[in-house]
Amino acid sequence: MLSLIEKLKQVKDFRKDKGKRHPLWIVLIVIILGTMLGYSGYRELGEFAKNNRHRLSQEFNIIPERVPSYSTIRRVMMGVEWQILLKMFNEWALQEYGQRSDINWLGIDGKSLKNTLKNPNNEQQNFIMFVSLFIQESG
Repeated sequence: MLSLIEKLKQVKDFRKDKGKRHPLWIVLIVIILGTMLGYSGYRELGEFAKNNRHRLSQEFNIIPERVPSYSTIRRVMMGVEWQILLKMFNEWALQEYGQRSDINWLGIDGKSLKNTLKNPNNEQQNFIMFVSLFIQESG
């Protein structure tokens, strides 16, 4: 994780200094971790940061009350140069995990069948869902 943080610290911060509360790398790591866990929108990522603020503060040495808000996450997601960030992330992933033969990589996909939904107004549903796992082997 440290090498990813070092790479993220190289991303040019486009924001003005006035009012900046978080280093860009912290906002980016929250976005990356939240996205990897399935959070996709600005508000969802903000909730992820808020709900995991104590763990984030332990891991990244930030004040728990000072995790990035959804509006900060939104501004960063709208302003960051994604091609550069994606290139850095892919370089990191390849460097850290690309050459490891001791890891079995899995592809996962899930689908739910809407027609099997019984009562759409009930939180607890009894519907059919298909989950597929594929092991990726090369050679």
